[in-house]
Amino acid sequence: MSESEQMKQVRKRLMIVIIINVMILAGGALLYLLYDNTGNGVECRIYRLTGCYCPSCGVTRMMYSLIRDHDLWQAFRYNPMLFYSMPMLVVLYLQQSAVFVRTGGLSDWMADFAKVWGFLMVLFCILRNIPAFDFLAPTAL
Repeated sequence: MSESEQMKQVRKRLMIVIIINVMILAGGALLYLLYDNTGNGVECRIYRLTGCYCPSCGVTRMMYSLIRDHDLWQAFRYNPMLFYSMPMLVVLYLQQSAVFVRTGGLSDWMADFAKVWGFLMVLFCILRNIPAFDFLAPTAL
């Protein structure tokens, strides 16, 4: 592949990353406005159907607490797993976006990371629904 074709591919992948980031930011802004204007986030279908908290229950309220109220403790109480993980996930997302733009793929270790992360999220989901671990459930202070 010639150098100009490689640059075209890099520009195309960069545009993909930019479009994805714009969509993420727009979705986040819409969720923020929804919660700010109505006091309601997106209803969790899993909780509604089963009465059990999914791993992401409380994330809308957690983000709102961080952005609007700057209340770290309340944000932590809504979803402790994602509260602690968020900085690492943001850095990982940015790093892997750069890898994708350069190579068109992700790092080789991402599959292993996704498996470990998936296991931890399932474990968190199970624990937060056991009465002895109810402190992991989304809680307003």
